[in-house]
Amino acid sequence: MVNTLIVVGGDLTNYNFVTFGSKTCPHCRNLHDFFSKNYQGRYYFLWVEDSDGSRLFYELYKAEVKHGLSQDYAYAVPQTLVLRDGAPIAVVIGEVTDVKFWNQLISGEATGEIPVYLGSSKYSVVLSNESLADLLSELGKIIQTQTPQPSDNASLNLIGLSLIVVSVAALLLYIVKRVFL
Repeated sequence: MVNTLIVVGGDLTNYNFVTFGSKTCPHCRNLHDFFSKNYQGRYYFLWVEDSDGSRLFYELYKAEVKHGLSQDYAYAVPQTLVLRDGAPIAVVIGEVTDVKFWNQLISGEATGEIPVYLGSSKYSVVLSNESLADLLSELGKIIQTQTPQPSDNASLNLIGLSLIVVSVAALLLYIVKRVFL
């Protein structure tokens, strides 16, 4: 009998991927773009700089360290929780942009044992459903209250636009100082 985890407070069955990433991490942004292009509507991204993302990422970190993953790996981003029918089936640490790899993972069955991958290589650490129960319950609540996806490219575009505006203003100030003073 398969130990299937039931998520209270939200429906994760529509999602295959929940990724934790940092807004300043190029690998995280690349993975966000990859999922956006290849798995539209089937992924959910949480930024660790945001309160919900930070809190839930810490829950994942604790579960991974408890099961023997080194703190260095457990603290790394991006990390993707792979789901099938709302149940966790794998955790992938790092940027993997291979559709074949992700399709193979989501075609797997939920067994109650959740393997951890470093990139596309399976690692020796295995998590349990029970260790992720609180994380998934909270995640379900967040997804239920924040649909549609809260972290799309618009927020990244605003950050980039802000940096451009500040850079242009600094350049103009420099030119004005040099010419008129």
